[in-house]
Amino acid sequence: MAKIIPILKIIKPASLSPLMIKTLRAACKKQNNNERFGQKDLNGSFTALLKREFIDAKTVTIMGKREVLWFVTISGKNILGKLGFPEAC
Repeated sequence: MAKIIPILKIIKPASLSPLMIKTLRAACKKQNNNERFGQKDLNGSFTALLKREFIDAKTVTIMGKREVLWFVTISGKNILGKLGFPEAC
């Protein structure tokens, strides 16, 4: 009798280019320094990091004005740790 193996959705870990790693580390550094950042502040791969959910945004109200704040997600922090970068966001 044949063995039945359930088919599971296999999630391939997101691979990062050197530019994406550099951009994510720069975002992490700005976040650590409590600096606001966005696509214009980081050089390259911002959209790719956003699509992979390593960077995200939230809308907040500051002094009656709505603003978008970008931040490095937990997934982004974890991937930097797995790649061996010591800084934490």
